[in-house]
Amino acid sequence: MLPPAYWTVWWGTLINRAGAFVVPILTFYLTRRVGLSLTSAGAIVALFGAGSIVASLVGGLCADRLGRKVTMVTSLLGGAALMAVLGVVTAPAVIAPIVLVLGFVGELYRPSVSAFVADVVPAEHRQSAYGFLYWAINIGFSIAPVAAGLVATVSYRALFFGDAATSALFAIVIWVRVPESHPDLAQRHTATSFGDVLRDRTFMWAWGCVLLLSFVIYQHTTTLSGWMQVQGYGPGAYGIVLAVNGALIVLVQPMLTEWSKRYSLRAMMSAAAVLTAIGFALHAGSFLWLHMTAVAIWTLGEILMAPSASTFVAERAPVLARGRYQGMFAMAFGIAGTLAPLLGPRILAISPMLLWGGCLVLGLIAALGFRAMKL
Repeated sequence: MLPPAYWTVWWGTLINRAGAFVVPILTFYLTRRVGLSLTSAGAIVALFGAGSIVASLVGGLCADRLGRKVTMVTSLLGGAALMAVLGVVTAPAVIAPIVLVLGFVGELYRPSVSAFVADVVPAEHRQSAYGFLYWAINIGFSIAPVAAGLVATVSYRALFFGDAATSALFAIVIWVRVPESHPDLAQRHTATSFGDVLRDRTFMWAWGCVLLLSFVIYQHTTTLSGWMQVQGYGPGAYGIVLAVNGALIVLVQPMLTEWSKRYSLRAMMSAAAVLTAIGFALHAGSFLWLHMTAVAIWTLGEILMAPSASTFVAERAPVLARGRYQGMFAMAFGIAGTLAPLLGPRILAISPMLLWGGCLVLGLIAALGFRAMKL
């Protein structure tokens, strides 16, 4: 059903994601090892998101102009080198710009992967393909936080080097085993411009809804870890809570993705937003079991959202502009990844109920927006 080249990228994604130790634990590293306040740590984590915003646009452009393969390999190797450097520096003034550049270089490959899937997988199988890819990411995600929490108690530096090694390995796999999938590089200069993407009203409406929902989703990083730290929990507990996300996806992702194909993409994205809103609202509680329940609920939302939204973008994009559309789509996550660690801890300091109640409101607004979308 799915071509061999797709499965090669699938396995590479799994290996790379299983070794993504640093981002889930970065807030703890900056506060406990480097000695920064939660607000300062959030500002540095936000730099990663800022870099990824630019990476989304540039990565999408590179995917269409240079090809999927060269963009992926360059990004992964560059990200591996920067991650290794980040593991040996300790001055905040040095860490901050490295995190910014890492967010840019290390995230350049993402639009290429999404465009690659659209290139090599027939339209009738794309929702399954994106679902399986998301499954691989979260199998790795279920491993990474727990492993990171355990390794961090012994050596933070090992986390950075391990993360770098898996990115480099993924780059090698792509270079050796994955062919270029761009439909026609000879016509790359005639592709749709970013201005044309911005004028696609239906796509941009969906993009706005995804942006709102992504701001909610990204509270699971700096804000949730900081909130749990205030409640007396450490990195190990935070890792276990987030591991619910990966474990649940491992168990039900393929089945739920196939079930979701019975319904419209619009209906599934709206349902996903409702589940996400309810799940994050439950993080207002203080019991560990309640945090785990919250993660389980918003994970169901993620399971529905990821393949549905990616399929929507793939179907909406002209063939020669898949990279640009995927890049613009990814930029919503980059913006949210920048704003969430900046604003989340500040809102949390004012009132936990304001933060988690606000997540409920934003998620429900996104749900209504998806339902109103004209396809």
